[in-house]
Amino acid sequence: MISCTRSFVMVGVDAVPCRIEVDLSPHGLPTMGIVGLPDAAVRESAERVRTAVRNAGYTWPQSRLTVNLAPADVRKEGPIYDLPIAIAILMASGAIPAGRRPRRRSGEWFLAGELALDGSLHPVRGATALARAAGDAGAEGVVVAKECVEACCLIPDVPVLGVAHLADVVAFLSGGEGEIRLGGRGGEVSERRRGDRPLVQGQAVARRAALIAACGRHNLLVSGPPGSGKTLLARSLTDMLPPLTPQEVVDVQMIRAAAGLDPQLERRFDRPFRAPHHTTSAAALVGGGSIPRPGELSLAHRGVLFLDELTHFRPAVIDALREPLEEGRITVARANATVQFPAEALVVAAFNPNRRFGRAGAESSHRTLERIGAPLLDRFDLHVEMSPARVQTIVRSLEAVDDGASMERTRTLVEEAFGRAIARQGIANALLQGPRLAEMVTMSSEDLHWLAKGIDDLGLSVRAFDTVRRVARTIADLEGADRVERPHLQEAVSYRRFDRE
Repeated sequence: MISCTRSFVMVGVDAVPCRIEVDLSPHGLPTMGIVGLPDAAVRESAERVRTAVRNAGYTWPQSRLTVNLAPADVRKEGPIYDLPIAIAILMASGAIPAGRRPRRRSGEWFLAGELALDGSLHPVRGATALARAAGDAGAEGVVVAKECVEACCLIPDVPVLGVAHLADVVAFLSGGEGEIRLGGRGGEVSERRRGDRPLVQGQAVARRAALIAACGRHNLLVSGPPGSGKTLLARSLTDMLPPLTPQEVVDVQMIRAAAGLDPQLERRFDRPFRAPHHTTSAAALVGGGSIPRPGELSLAHRGVLFLDELTHFRPAVIDALREPLEEGRITVARANATVQFPAEALVVAAFNPNRRFGRAGAESSHRTLERIGAPLLDRFDLHVEMSPARVQTIVRSLEAVDDGASMERTRTLVEEAFGRAIARQGIANALLQGPRLAEMVTMSSEDLHWLAKGIDDLGLSVRAFDTVRRVARTIADLEGADRVERPHLQEAVSYRRFDRE
């Protein structure tokens, strides 16, 4: 006799339905075999499931059991298949009546959960991915451990049943009742923010550049001596940006599921902030591995990636950033599969011009920039040099401005400027390219020729010409201007500091 249940498997950041088939055969020894590219955790589920079923009060069939996880050419990982395997075995053995209530057929509910030896259910990673797979497949709903209900409810209009024990699942699928929640019933936007970090004090140019970066989602490269506020500037960007939308929350949680990380439900509407150490590998930064998983750049999707001490990253790691920064996605190719991970993060990189003396002359500054390389410099829209912090300047700033009110005004400016860009073109200004860029960034012929001459005189690249126009468009949005004017272009050019001849 063959019975089937359904679960999911992660392929990149996408959740693909997984069909669990169990065959109960009277021929052969009473053993249990699992096929379909299972990893060690899935293979070990045979003992967990057998012990959990017996301790839950059900009879284990004395027959040969064959468990197939389909599609068979995709590797299965983790203990999420304990529950669907157990339910499929109980269906095949007759412990769960078939056909009593058509809408309670286990094949219409997606299941995931790790079984303890006493039959209780433990939470698993990837509950949001399970709910999305169920919604896309038109399933009746999902059955998970109670601790996973909130993560599943991020997906709208998917019924979610949280259970504590294997017996609860059997009773529900046999026609019993359960407390079912419907996904997509979240809180208000005003409840999603958890507090603010202070703004950098006394660094007017750097704060202005950070504001422009937040409005247009432009990558920012910062140079300055230790203690000048580079890290604080990067961290404050997550508070300048508006909270994640419900759809963006799902995208972020799906990436965390693909990386094997637990969901962050308490602060789920906060923008991600990732700050990998400069000793990190290329695979850890942009993704990879024998089974491709997202890296730090993808985990910062819709948020901020901070690369402190950029010049101390290995050259291969720096080079791996070039295409993702420009395309907003990462393609990881392996012999058996090619996977794409989203990577639309606002990247902030910082470095010290001269680590030994605190500030660099022209020669040492040139050597520092050589470690970064011209191709990567082109990918940063804004270049800023921060001066050494002065205590008197900080004190005057604290006396003159209330930091909480200043952050609130900054956030309002960002939301208004970004809203203009979305209403005009549907995407952030940093993503404008080609004909779309020329269409959205309108200026007079005199200003266009002035900009072209300035680019040539400074020895900037053609990519920098596009970058300056994108940044000027954001500056114009900050001022509420429809056209890009000469002052906007002049300010945008002033942020090309590190790639001039």
